[in-house]
Amino acid sequence: MTSSINKFLMPVACTLMLASGAAHAQYGDGGAPASGGSSGGSTTGSTTFDSYIDVMFNTEFSQDDDVQTVTTGGGLLGGGSTKTYDPVLDQANGISVLAGFRRKGWYGFEVGFGYSKDGEADVQKQSAQFNTLFYPFEESNLYLKLALGVTRYVEYPIERSDDPIPDGDDDFLTANYGGGVGYVLPIEFGETSLGIRAEAVYLVGDRFLERENDFEEDIRAPGTLKEVQFNIGVRFPL
Repeated sequence: MTSSINKFLMPVACTLMLASGAAHAQYGDGGAPASGGSSGGSTTGSTTFDSYIDVMFNTEFSQDDDVQTVTTGGGLLGGGSTKTYDPVLDQANGISVLAGFRRKGWYGFEVGFGYSKDGEADVQKQSAQFNTLFYPFEESNLYLKLALGVTRYVEYPIERSDDPIPDGDDDFLTANYGGGVGYVLPIEFGETSLGIRAEAVYLVGDRFLERENDFEEDIRAPGTLKEVQFNIGVRFPL
């Protein structure tokens, strides 16, 4: 009888010892059941994230293909000059506010709104932004940015016919996509933690939503609008 009991208990004891060893390997000295809860020795770094609010100041340089060449005569003495330039958009300045988080590890998401104005053309740009940030180095604040969004161009000067006479202003929307690179420099003021964020982004805005509309005559604005952005601002951790 005793021999039979021993034969039964030995496999059970071995199973319990293996289970105890697995729990120790997974949770350390503060072992915890797999069903939930955490102890002082366990870590949950893979599920933590840092949230923030960023206020960014933007400088945007238009890269539109819609350019024109102007040649001025030199009079009786000859000479003259030729200048090629974008007849509408040139340089815009503005601000954007972004709310986001960085997952502990290598990625993060952020959403926000932006406003900028082209000083020469007097065109306003109102944008909604959704960005995905990829951190190639876990312990670094260097990131790659995938930018998506929508921009409304307000009071864009257009022509509705083949005549070179402007026909007022109009508004339109673009769907935006692009990418860039940036860095966040942490700084400390006493017990206050902030960050300085700087980035360069190449952005393309496509007007296909209106250009392909069969029920509305297309306006004489570029089908795509391209720009290079240089953004710098302050990060406020939450």
